[in-house]
Amino acid sequence: MSIQDNAMTAERVRLLLQQAHEGGYAYPAINISNLDTAIAAMQGLQQAQSAGFVQVSIGAAAQASPTADPVEGSIILGRMMRDLRASFHVPLILHTDHCHADDVDRWLEPLLHRLAYLKSTTGEKLFDSFMFDGSHDEIHDNVATIERLLPLVQAVDGVLEVEAGGAWGGVEDGIADQAKFSTPEDVSLIQQAFERAGLDEHHYLLAVAFGNAHGTALTPDLHPELLQHITQETGKANYFVFHGGSGSSDEDIHQAVAFGVVKMNIDTDTQYAFTAGVDEFFERAHGLQRSHKEGKAYFDPRKWNAAGRQSMSQRVVEYAQLLGSAHRAVRVSYPTTAGE
Repeated sequence: MSIQDNAMTAERVRLLLQQAHEGGYAYPAINISNLDTAIAAMQGLQQAQSAGFVQVSIGAAAQASPTADPVEGSIILGRMMRDLRASFHVPLILHTDHCHADDVDRWLEPLLHRLAYLKSTTGEKLFDSFMFDGSHDEIHDNVATIERLLPLVQAVDGVLEVEAGGAWGGVEDGIADQAKFSTPEDVSLIQQAFERAGLDEHHYLLAVAFGNAHGTALTPDLHPELLQHITQETGKANYFVFHGGSGSSDEDIHQAVAFGVVKMNIDTDTQYAFTAGVDEFFERAHGLQRSHKEGKAYFDPRKWNAAGRQSMSQRVVEYAQLLGSAHRAVRVSYPTTAGE
């Protein structure tokens, strides 16, 4: 099977999610911050023959902008990823990562308006899915923002990812003494918001707090069975997202996937893998990278960036194998320029 026309559409994203959900596997979601990490993520997915998410955070977007404007930086990184994606032949979903409620007005909402303008005037489509994280908000405020953003996401042919947390977003935020797991009641309110827009549970992604911990400084106390409980209580089999997957045990990951996870974020582990590759490269240099006369083979950024890319790509392959998405990708052909 080969997809020959235009970029990834919302319909195709939903089809990929459906295939993972029905097939009992999940896709790696890898954050990137520059050209080298983007190549590493895409090469790893291609080597694994896996579909996956390649995503940008507000921090990476701000860093990519000369004026630290996350909207401008998102456009810069989005165009880079879109053009780079044309060199690969597995389904690559371009995604904007966590946007907390405090950042909606300065990042996600103006970005969506900018993308709608580009789509209507030039035919450009840069991102395929978008994440709003309202887990820090009271649930009714969370739902209100979802309803505000949803039509903007639909206008750019995107898929929305949302999060049902509690007042503190669960253990993900490292406040274990105040942590709240997601509840079926909160999830039900989010489901109803999409239903009011005419969308069922298979039209969006839903992250829930089941003991997740962003980063690896905290050991996650995961309860994947909560996913099964939410599905049973609400009567709806959502496409779940596993935030903070780095550092989790294989057993917990497999159980979470069995209970409906179709996307797992692995930013910390892939960041670490890139830097570990660079570190190992410099260790082999035995200090020559500090020699202006003798160290060009080591201080040349192309050399150590290549080492970081190779290490990060290998980690992506390992995660695709762990999540069960490896060797499942259909061949995809992307347009080489916007509007083709």
